Amino acid sequence: MMTPLKSQSPLTIEAFPDWATALVQALELTVLEREAGADYHQWLVDFESSRLFLCFQHYADCAWLEALSGQDEEVAAWLTDQWNQG
Repeated sequence: MMTPLKSQSPLTIEAFPDWATALVQALELTVLEREAGADYHQWLVDFESSRLFLCFQHYADCAWLEALSGQDEEVAAWLTDQWNQG
């Protein structure tokens, strides 16, 4: 189940890179790759050897962390909780 990441202001395709940079710094993630399309952003990030996608979808107006493997799903959920409680 995907849990959206909270944002103080509305997330837009234009605002996502700055917002995501703040999230990456706050959660101590390492950005490995960045990909962007007309209606999405997808960043490959690392947290203590767990690989995750930081995703943003314009049409859904939300961002979330997605685990690349089943073993990293708990890490994605924990990081999401850390950010959303902050």
